[in-house]
Amino acid sequence: MREYSVAERRTVLIAACMAIFVNPLAGTMLNLALNDIGADLQCSAHELGWIASIFFIVSVVAMVPAARLADIYGKRRVFLAGTLVTVVGLLLSMTAQNIYMLYVFRGMTGIGTACISSTSVSMIVDVYPRDQRGAALAWNTACVYTGASLGPSLGGVITDLFGWRIIFLVVVPFVLLGALMMFRFPYNIANTKGEPFDAKGSVVYGLSILFVMFGIISLPELYGIAMIVVGFIILAFFVITERRTEYPIMHLELFRNSRFTRSLTALFLNYAASYCIAFFFSLYLQNIGEMTSTEAGMFLMIQPVVQVIFTLIAGRFVDRMDLRILPTVGMSITLIGIIMLYFSTGITYNITMLYIAQFVLGLGFGLFSSPNTTATMAYVDRKDYNKASALISTMRQIGMTASMGLATCLISIFLGTEAVIEPSNYVQFVDVVKTGLLFCMAFCAIGTIFSWFRGKATSCDVASGDDRCRRS
Repeated sequence: MREYSVAERRTVLIAACMAIFVNPLAGTMLNLALNDIGADLQCSAHELGWIASIFFIVSVVAMVPAARLADIYGKRRVFLAGTLVTVVGLLLSMTAQNIYMLYVFRGMTGIGTACISSTSVSMIVDVYPRDQRGAALAWNTACVYTGASLGPSLGGVITDLFGWRIIFLVVVPFVLLGALMMFRFPYNIANTKGEPFDAKGSVVYGLSILFVMFGIISLPELYGIAMIVVGFIILAFFVITERRTEYPIMHLELFRNSRFTRSLTALFLNYAASYCIAFFFSLYLQNIGEMTSTEAGMFLMIQPVVQVIFTLIAGRFVDRMDLRILPTVGMSITLIGIIMLYFSTGITYNITMLYIAQFVLGLGFGLFSSPNTTATMAYVDRKDYNKASALISTMRQIGMTASMGLATCLISIFLGTEAVIEPSNYVQFVDVVKTGLLFCMAFCAIGTIFSWFRGKATSCDVASGDDRCRRS
């Protein structure tokens, strides 16, 4: 087992943090630019919801194949390829002349970020000993939410002053800095170097995800239901064929690990319960709240700022605690925050309660995110780190996609697919938001149950045979 120097560990951590910082930064900035994008490209609220959905669908499709390629050809190489594709996608997004061009370029960016996400956590876990991983992963997660905290305020200001297209240019330097740092890391870690790549499995997996995800976002249309059914049929075929493949694209035996599976389920439900909230309230505050993009951005940055603070605090303790405690407490607090949002939202609203709810949500997310990642990675062997890292990113993205699918589905039901939010349909839009929050409550409550019943253990309890796990 290779021992990495402190400088090498920090190089990987900085590279991963800089590159992973981009996705939430760009995503939350775009949330504040939705009104301007809709006016510029002349598209409906339903079509705006697809901007984020396309990105997540493509990244989910690319995540597992990217992780397998990283195992074969090296994580450093795939990470760097991801930064290149991401930069190209971001620059092309600036040039979009209609909503469909923007969909394509955001999809390209999704491929690049899939390569980055599927290798980042895995490389951090590779180079850090178990008793230091919680803190390292906390810094990585904190960078995600730093991006999410800066995004609303920056997105609002940039959109108001320079227009929404400049948003894509702003994030490019961070990707390039991540690539530069990764160039400095001398090792191209490849766990299964020389093994063949399962192209057939990748295609079948991708088709199943495309059908299911597009089906979810197309609800409540009948063709959406049909696509979901077809997607699950293809997924069943994928499972059968992968079990018979000597070198599969996805090692399904990981799902036999109940602790790992329950941790992934909690992760999925957490993001399904939370991601659409920023989308809803970006539109809510700028329309019903009559805020500018900048004002709405300042409000929405409360939650991720609080989240960054408590993510770093949680990272200091998670390696020494029962792995289920912090994530479960975090999801419980998140549920309280969503309930507060529900009772504070309407045609008229209680701004003080909305501020408090944002703080509570930030606290809940901060206690859940990094500790849950630490727990999930602790439940697998070293040879499976990259596969587990990819599955964590995949479940996170599927949760986000499901959350946005819920949002677009509710908009279609209450407003129609072509409607633009305006005073004449504000009552219906409030119904969309409150119904969405009810679903978010249900997801969060179920996720709390899965989080607690994953099983009692500390990070070092499950590190049998790891001589780098030192109890303090």
